[in-house]
Amino acid sequence: MEEIGIYVHIPFCVRKCDYCDFISYAGKEEKMLAYVDSLQKEIEERAKSIRNKKKVIDTIYIGGGTPSFLPLGRIQAILETIKKEYSVKEGAEITIEVNPGTVSKEKLQEYRKCGCNRISIGLQATRQKTLERIGRIHTFEQFLETYQMAKEVGFSNQNVDIMIGLPEQTCKEVEESIHKILELEPKHISIYSLIVEEGTPLEKKLAQGEYKLPDEEGERNMYWKVKQMLEQSGYIHYEISNFAKPRLGI
Repeated sequence: MEEIGIYVHIPFCVRKCDYCDFISYAGKEEKMLAYVDSLQKEIEERAKSIRNKKKVIDTIYIGGGTPSFLPLGRIQAILETIKKEYSVKEGAEITIEVNPGTVSKEKLQEYRKCGCNRISIGLQATRQKTLERIGRIHTFEQFLETYQMAKEVGFSNQNVDIMIGLPEQTCKEVEESIHKILELEPKHISIYSLIVEEGTPLEKKLAQGEYKLPDEEGERNMYWKVKQMLEQSGYIHYEISNFAKPRLGI
């Protein structure tokens, strides 16, 4: 039996981050329910093409955009459709991305109830000024609240996203962020270097001289400092941007 994964894209956000060039839209809330309905139909149609083939789903990843921006009940509806149409492996890893400021305890309880067993929280930075420079809608305190709520409802497998090479960011700031995250002991940490994409608000602000980016050596120092800190704390660097605790559990 061949094992395959499913990625589900939710293209809605409260606000599009200044660095983002993914397919995502702000101010389109009125289209959410119709989108989910169409998504369910697509899941059903695609399932027909593999129904008679020996394939089993071992991972489901719900990303975006901001999946946690969807109203209550919509993530459950999507997963129920997948499980109805596909053979999903027992114990399959089912991940949902959430952003602080868009998720409640009620939503988190729904995600657990419908089978999500891994959560990925978009933090990106711990300092408020840095978050504001890249157009994030949340505070570090809201991240901490989200992390704790997820833990309380049963998410033992949590990922935290961090970015380096951000406008005006220093190696000292990155080190400070990693120290704060390590105190939480997440099972997984993802570290991404900023890529300035053409046509984004951040590109425009940089071109106008509103902000300055760290130079190449500065960003390289950030990366090696993060790698050193995480490995010294017991994380395995298994992929260029990803670090995990050994024997990652669900």
